[in-house]
Amino acid sequence: MGPEPTINKTDRIIYFDYLRVAAIFAIIMLHVSAQNWNAVDVNSLKWQVFNCYDGLLRWGSSNFVMISGALFLSRNIPLNKIYSKYVLRLVIAFLVWSFIYSLFEKGPIVNRIVLIVQGHYHMWFILMIIGLYICLPFISLFTQNNNRIRYYLLLWLIFAFLIPEVVLLVGDFGSETVKQIVNAANKSVAYMKMNLVIGYAGYFVLGYYLNNITLERKFRIVIYVLGLFGFLSTIGLSSIVSIKTQDYCSQYYSPFTVNVLLEVIAVYTWFKYRDYKRNRLNRFFQKLAKYSFGAYLIHPLIIEQLDKHLGLNTLSFNPAFSVICIGVFVFIVSFGISALLNQIPVVKKYLV
Repeated sequence: MGPEPTINKTDRIIYFDYLRVAAIFAIIMLHVSAQNWNAVDVNSLKWQVFNCYDGLLRWGSSNFVMISGALFLSRNIPLNKIYSKYVLRLVIAFLVWSFIYSLFEKGPIVNRIVLIVQGHYHMWFILMIIGLYICLPFISLFTQNNNRIRYYLLLWLIFAFLIPEVVLLVGDFGSETVKQIVNAANKSVAYMKMNLVIGYAGYFVLGYYLNNITLERKFRIVIYVLGLFGFLSTIGLSSIVSIKTQDYCSQYYSPFTVNVLLEVIAVYTWFKYRDYKRNRLNRFFQKLAKYSFGAYLIHPLIIEQLDKHLGLNTLSFNPAFSVICIGVFVFIVSFGISALLNQIPVVKKYLV
């Protein structure tokens, strides 16, 4: 999502187009399902429906980062081009779209200025990608050989996923004695300041790595089984803890939990190893993929305006159907608007 290195037709990676469109659909559906996630009782069937959708759709943004990593880390891009072409475009898009969203807000002018500076809730992704682009010359050092990549990813797995998830699980299910011991150990680990291997840079490197290796069928089956476990545990843990505490639990939705990582890798792998022999369909998804950035930027506005002006939201009728219906509608409208905006040269270059 966002500007990507120029790709020749012969070099185009087809599954990226399909995955990019699927990821946008997942993100839109996620934002629709989250609309009233904390507005209903955690003991209700409605909340469980929202929880199921949320648990199934957590892989979208991370897969976008992996696609970007696979594309950018495969090329030696000069520093001046990183800033003049990629960072500049994203900064302009962030400021302009933040301004657009601020126009729909009420209240003092200072509130709108704050919104422009910090962005709408979904604009965090743009800022995160800008950070990855700025650090691209350093991140690329991790990918000079497979041993270095594996070592980096191992550290990332341990410090960004395994340790935090153990602390989380012990906090929710452990005894007081075990909690004290684990928390003490976690504080000791925190003093190590392993920030270099914590964050979305790991997904960036992981996308490059998985794109450049070939997984045998038996390993793919293991990944799919673990992915299924990831989906089920995301839903199950969120449900169990929410009912146990009688409060909304979103901690297991984090992209830095083992359960969501398993989802992300399974989806990425599934798309990579499909057969894409239908050229007409490939061309269609290639065109849709070009509009994905604009669709991402515009979709929350459509969700909000549907609720504000038409009173149409996920509680308007049965959530099992409302999330799907509203999500599909927002997806179609978002891509339609993005397609129109992509016909305007200046807008296409800097804003979508």
